[in-house]
Amino acid sequence: MSQDNLHFGIFLLTNVPEWSTEHEAIHKGIEQINLADELGFEEAWVAEHNARRYGIISSSQVMLAAVAGTTKNIRLGSGVTRLPMNHPLKLAEDFSLLDAISNGRLNFGIGKAYDLLEFQAYDIDPEERDERYQETFEIIMQGWRTGKINYKGKHFSVPGIGEQAEEIQLMPMPVQKPHPPVFIMVSQTEESLRYAAREGFAFVLGQMPTWEHMAHLVRVYREEARNAGFSYDDIDANIARSSQLKAIHVSDDRATAEEEYEKGLMWYLNILSNRAKVGLGLTELSFQDYLDKGAIILGSSDDVAEQLEDYRKVTGIGGLVGWFDAGSQPQERVLRSMTKFAQEVRPQLTARV
Repeated sequence: MSQDNLHFGIFLLTNVPEWSTEHEAIHKGIEQINLADELGFEEAWVAEHNARRYGIISSSQVMLAAVAGTTKNIRLGSGVTRLPMNHPLKLAEDFSLLDAISNGRLNFGIGKAYDLLEFQAYDIDPEERDERYQETFEIIMQGWRTGKINYKGKHFSVPGIGEQAEEIQLMPMPVQKPHPPVFIMVSQTEESLRYAAREGFAFVLGQMPTWEHMAHLVRVYREEARNAGFSYDDIDANIARSSQLKAIHVSDDRATAEEEYEKGLMWYLNILSNRAKVGLGLTELSFQDYLDKGAIILGSSDDVAEQLEDYRKVTGIGGLVGWFDAGSQPQERVLRSMTKFAQEVRPQLTARV
């Protein structure tokens, strides 16, 4: 695949450090998605968390619905919808509605969730995580594919006990057929990636520490998908649709970019558990260490274009999801970085094909 096939997205985690507010974080995110649409970014992914200051959006579908009517082209992705923590019928209905509101622009990103506090908050046994994930996904897919749900499981039954109906009609139905594209979000283990490969789904990888490790995971996906019987063409198409999350900042020069981006990112990464969640391990590292690992892409427009050209060659993946607002950066700086990326970095990648 050539460089001009790269696609780009933005990532929202709605951090609320001490220099920000919840209201500000939410409206910054809305403004960023609207600008990304104007600038030609292909995707916007919204993270879903609760009870943590590093992510305050408890419902990705609500946040995405807020921008579905104000954007025109950008695809709107849940990154991720925590399947074990939601009722499957409600998710099927909500995301069908979101697909309809957006005129078929939903990317359905799913994950199992990992934060034990979030499980406790919703009174869900984390030992049931995998079973709830699988049942929830099966119910959603049954509804989207057939328009009706009749499912009896260990944790969920749709419909429940009663005499009103033997099956539930799903309304509205999603616009995209046979259903909105499914993306498996991979943050910590290879098993989720292998599951995506076996099921024929695309994926979005977390912020792994090295490009070489990223390349290894792409090879793992290819091998697992081939063993599952998928053709080389199908595998290539899924990898082309897939992406990796990367912290990214574009400024006038590398020194300025480092100075501007460090405070926010290190606020996030200095929360010990967060480093593991984005694939950076539990060892406390300096900002320079993260730069040396290639975990952050920053610099002038020329610097970033050169890094991305190397990134694509090494990893072989189709897209990059830029985390421009790590740790709640000043909004004017985030918007400027996004604009420089779209207007000064991206054209260079196409020109170098």
